[in-house]
Amino acid sequence: MTVFKTILKILNKLKGMIILYTAILVAITALNQTSGNNMTNFEDSKPSVLIVNKDSEDNITKGFEDYISKHSEIKDIDTKDEDKINDAIFYRDVNYVIYIPKDFGKNLLDGKNPSLEYKSCGDEYSSYAQMMVEKYIKTVLIYKDYYSGAELISKVNKVVDKDTKVYMKTTLDTSKLSSMTQYFNILNYALLAGCVYCISMILASLNDETVRKRTIISSFNYKKYNRIVLLSNSIVIFAMWILYMILALILFKDLMFSSNGLGYVINSFVFTICSLTIGFLIGNITQNKNAIGGIVNVIALGTSFLCGCFVPFEYMPDYVLKIAHILPTYYYVANNQLIKTMEVFNFESIKPLLINGAVIVISSFIFVAVTNYVSKRKQIIN
Repeated sequence: MTVFKTILKILNKLKGMIILYTAILVAITALNQTSGNNMTNFEDSKPSVLIVNKDSEDNITKGFEDYISKHSEIKDIDTKDEDKINDAIFYRDVNYVIYIPKDFGKNLLDGKNPSLEYKSCGDEYSSYAQMMVEKYIKTVLIYKDYYSGAELISKVNKVVDKDTKVYMKTTLDTSKLSSMTQYFNILNYALLAGCVYCISMILASLNDETVRKRTIISSFNYKKYNRIVLLSNSIVIFAMWILYMILALILFKDLMFSSNGLGYVINSFVFTICSLTIGFLIGNITQNKNAIGGIVNVIALGTSFLCGCFVPFEYMPDYVLKIAHILPTYYYVANNQLIKTMEVFNFESIKPLLINGAVIVISSFIFVAVTNYVSKRKQIIN
């Protein structure tokens, strides 16, 4: 009880930093919700296309040009001035330029496989325009052996203009789940920073020279002493975790009572245990209060950037992800990403979650073992 009361007194002096980490977490989450895209419908985006047609009299070419015009935004630019065309592409006024050569339609029907020249700005709209071109030409090549003239054009247009209906069968609110995932990803920073800073400062105070010498000459075994201090710190850290769960409940309300919400809570609880052991290890390695702030930044910010908390996995280089695999934060974030897309929770679907969770738990045991070793070595030296 004496140790716990002492820890509470020390923690009271550190409440400013805890409030700061919490404010950062809430601010980033609020910003993410404000700037997030809440659209759940699909809209066909039309690319900007310029057609340079030297075969305008051919019926097949006319049908091709009509099809492209229907599914894109045709730009009116002087086709005889290549400098203007290049400038339009450079400034993204045009996504795709199609150069139709003379006798293109006739050569296409004769099976000569005429090639089209094109210029593009290399974005997603130009890729879509390229797909339209290939779709029309391939359809003509298929139907030219069975139809001809106006009938061929009619059949081709009927096929390429056929709409495909897309049904959204998912019951997940993807927009809110994305915001919730971001919250729990950034929670890595708040938990690690809070645990490492608070525990390190607490242990630095408890390891004051006078207190440390009394502990060494007492009958306390170093393992027992570590367990008592670890338990006292655990109560403080889990109180911090409960605070973050209350914040999540306020921000996301009904989602917290869903299966996905429960998955986030359990995953964050497991990681809280790991964060506690990391903080306890750092607190035993150094008692320099001036160095603790720098260590917090290296551990909390470093792992957050390396493991996908601030930058999604898909935007990170492969070599960075390989390095991230040695850190427990990677598996915590990976679980959050899995939970975001899960609709059914059964053994098969949660198996990857269990594997990642096991890695986090094993990491916690490793940190505890290293802490005991460091503590024992320090007692022997002293």
